[in-house]
Amino acid sequence: MKAASYEKWIWIELIGFDNRESDYGVAAYLDTVGFIPESIFLLLYTPDFVHAHKGMDTEWQLPMEACSYGARPYGKLHDRQEWTNLQLRDLVAELRKHGIDVYCSFFDIYQFHVGDTLRAGEWCAAHPELYEMRKTGEAFPAINPLKRFKDGRWYEDAFVQDLIKVMSDYGFDGYHGADGYTSPRLSLAETDYSDDMVEQFIAATGVELHTGLEVRCDGNPLDMERRADWIWNNRRLEWIRFHCERWGRLWDKIMLAIRKEGKKAFLNTAWTRDPFEAVYRYGVDYRRLAKSGIDGFVVETVGASLSAGAGETEYEPGAEFAAMLLSIKAYVPDQKLICLNAIQDTNEQWDALSHAPTVLERDIYSLANLYLQDSSGTSRCSGGFMACLGDGISRDGWHWIAKRWDGAFDGEPRQTAGVRMVWSDRLLHRSLEDYAVTRHWPVHKYMTELISRGAPLHTIVNVMDIPETDGPILVTLLHLLPDDELQSVLAYRNGSSVLIGRMTERFSRIETIAEWRIGCEVNGLFCVTRDRNGEVVEAFAMEHSVEFERQEELRASGIKEGISWVESLYFSPVSEAFLSKCVEAIIDRTNVPKALKNEAFIRAAVLEMAPHRWRVLISNLHINYKSAHLDAGRPIDKITVLTDFPGIPVHPRGSEFSLYVPGRGIVMIELALQEEL
Repeated sequence: MKAASYEKWIWIELIGFDNRESDYGVAAYLDTVGFIPESIFLLLYTPDFVHAHKGMDTEWQLPMEACSYGARPYGKLHDRQEWTNLQLRDLVAELRKHGIDVYCSFFDIYQFHVGDTLRAGEWCAAHPELYEMRKTGEAFPAINPLKRFKDGRWYEDAFVQDLIKVMSDYGFDGYHGADGYTSPRLSLAETDYSDDMVEQFIAATGVELHTGLEVRCDGNPLDMERRADWIWNNRRLEWIRFHCERWGRLWDKIMLAIRKEGKKAFLNTAWTRDPFEAVYRYGVDYRRLAKSGIDGFVVETVGASLSAGAGETEYEPGAEFAAMLLSIKAYVPDQKLICLNAIQDTNEQWDALSHAPTVLERDIYSLANLYLQDSSGTSRCSGGFMACLGDGISRDGWHWIAKRWDGAFDGEPRQTAGVRMVWSDRLLHRSLEDYAVTRHWPVHKYMTELISRGAPLHTIVNVMDIPETDGPILVTLLHLLPDDELQSVLAYRNGSSVLIGRMTERFSRIETIAEWRIGCEVNGLFCVTRDRNGEVVEAFAMEHSVEFERQEELRASGIKEGISWVESLYFSPVSEAFLSKCVEAIIDRTNVPKALKNEAFIRAAVLEMAPHRWRVLISNLHINYKSAHLDAGRPIDKITVLTDFPGIPVHPRGSEFSLYVPGRGIVMIELALQEEL
């Protein structure tokens, strides 16, 4: 079977090429890669690349930090080289000769080390008024593109002018909005509370500061922190929405200029966050950015690096990133989404290809097989992968990567076996208001926790497409759905349904829900499963405990907001017993294979490729090999192994089979099922 259509992109530094060669090493590089990528994104590191550009009338050397990420002195193949403006222009032209779109890419940061000496890009160092400002008055070493120069000019105006000049001079096909140019680096609870941003906030919203708080107090850390805490604690939603619109206006301006030049732009998503946390943590609304006319998003699905402990993280984000990709696609269904594939980063000192290949393989197969269901059928959430980063990988390494990319996108399933998550745009914004007061879970949090416990959730559907949907559905935050969407869910008869919500006073007055007789206290959590006729199969509520009361006391006494993107927000507690029972209810409503051994670690995703033919992706959450003993629920005629491992045949025993799955890895097989009589 042929691989489905998907795009292969590469993010790479100049150190991945060679300016001693007449073609700058392009032919040799592409020969090593083994395929022609649709796009190459040149990582030039710093805003100085744009703002310190001197034109093309004479030849001049690029800043050293543009020649490699953070000015790192050497790569796997050769030392960092001194590149000139004319050489970079010619490199772009050489890449474009092969039909490759070339994008310029850089971060908002500007500091780097030369030996033990901390250096800074000259242009950025000369403009401290643009730095992102913590609420304590401490400057974070990164440009905040929403700010103004000392003379009152908007930075964004200078940025757009300089960016367009650079793109034109070098012949770039497009611009990659990377870290810091699509969201702040720190969360809105922490930044940016400078006089500039507070003045913009007041002007845009009409909010009046509390008595005793000053509009201008830069340089006075105590007053700045008091002002910041008051805004976050008392005008939080206004602060969040101000930033959503402010980032949107920035990209309106960028895209207007880019379109006039006939160029393209793709944006990184905000620090691996789903639509809810992107808004709440960073004031970034993906729908608002999409409206600016961007060509799509590079989704920060960098699970392999985190799972392997990059930056000494203790973080296993597989379920969270699956939920993130699903929900982003549901929120911006018309946008192209390319998954950032965490392969290696020498400067950041991690290498998943060398040190955690099973985790990298798991990411590739699982991320490519998440789906959006709408009135036209089932389609993948991901449109391809971007290799991060692409320098110094051997020919064998690229062959390994490309083989798995191809395998992950192999064929087009008719549908997934499992539950369809129901998405509502209006619910997203209602849950933002609800969370700010109650800390109750948003949809993404439910998805993450249910997937991590084994819920077969690989497809998402917009609530507007429910009438054309079939199969089991899952709805969370049922109580926050608008009336028309709630009625659509309650009227669903094309399959069974699992409904999770809270027993609000509004709900207690709805006749259909009152008939369920859940026995749930006011504001208590409940779960109801219904068959395709709408009859209640099971209904249960969450029981509270002393531990819950303790956690509620913690919430009431003050919550530390998640500042780093690898830290979790605080959520009101939901019991393990309730979650486990919800997962059991979901599995009972689906026809997915049942794990008969190592149930705590083995997860199976089923793609229905054709009648009586299932493709099964079997993951292992444990660090060691684990045996997957599964029952498909139907007699199996034949099993075909589609991955390199296991390297021996797997034989069915009636409806059951077993095989080993590598630690934190994945195996893909295909089952030929006997026809049902």
